[in-house]
Amino acid sequence: MIVAIVMVVGIIFFPRQSSLTNPESSGLPPVYLEYEVKSDGVGDSIEVVGNITAEIESVIPKVSGEIFEVYVEKGDVVEEGQILAKIDDLDYQIAYLNALNDYESSTNVGERLKEVKRLQLEKAKKNLEATEIKAPVSGIVNAVNISKNDIVGTTSVVLTIVDRNTIKVETAVDEIDFPFIYEGMDATIRIDPLNLEEPGKVTWISPTTQTDMGVVVIPIEIEFTQDNLQNNLISGMTADVEIVTLKLENTVAVPKDAIHEGVNGAKIVYKKTAEGGMEPVQVQTGKESDNMVEITEGLKPGDKVLILPSKEETQRIMQNYGIPFGVPVAPGAVPQGSGSRRGGF
Repeated sequence: MIVAIVMVVGIIFFPRQSSLTNPESSGLPPVYLEYEVKSDGVGDSIEVVGNITAEIESVIPKVSGEIFEVYVEKGDVVEEGQILAKIDDLDYQIAYLNALNDYESSTNVGERLKEVKRLQLEKAKKNLEATEIKAPVSGIVNAVNISKNDIVGTTSVVLTIVDRNTIKVETAVDEIDFPFIYEGMDATIRIDPLNLEEPGKVTWISPTTQTDMGVVVIPIEIEFTQDNLQNNLISGMTADVEIVTLKLENTVAVPKDAIHEGVNGAKIVYKKTAEGGMEPVQVQTGKESDNMVEITEGLKPGDKVLILPSKEETQRIMQNYGIPFGVPVAPGAVPQGSGSRRGGF
């Protein structure tokens, strides 16, 4: 539920002084649920379960040679550009100095040969710099595959890093819910083992479906929208995701069961009067959630509308409380916390 809406429940006989509230003349059930209209938020959501995932970046040296030193261990948090390991650079220093000497002494050669020597110098400089193996991304060291004095080449995966900037939740929605999902929707990500709750956003919806145990689903991805303690997250962990499909702020809404169809399809609600009776009020409705309907015209905060249960539900409610038909029951005489509960969010 996004917003809890207070429902005041009273089980009473309609006052017999008013013909509108007399069950004998109106044909209405002898009990009702009373709902006080609030100016609050109304929303709807879809809940799914997914898994934390992240891209794993392989670190491959740009030059070959003997490992001079390793500066990180498995599990270390590293920043992009941080030096992870060092290749013995003696040969690369010599190559650089030779290239520098060749370039600086090429005063009496043609322009084309001088340009070749300049490019050779630039390459020698890059190779020397590449002896420092640096982190290509920020993240967590997932594996260290080298030790001091190991020989590595330009195809060796010396380390792997979990890219914390790509940590997200992969999940899927049922095809029935697919029409309500679009990229950019807000979501709440909960990881119960870490007691963590973070805001997220739907960033990708698959253009194809999958079948999961005979059910057609559409894969989606939800990314974190705030810089949080994602270093604590481990790829593969379970995450509960609530995707907000409807969010209305400071609006007037009533439970769907309070809406009735009147003449010519008009929508009406029964509003409680100051005298304790009730009157039908025509309303204009807006967006809907699973349980609530937005009222754009006809009601205001503080109004009390009556939800009229069916005969069967009326009988069940009264039997639950041991109330015989024909015995008046004062408002509030029924204990709270049991029986039928209506409402939404």
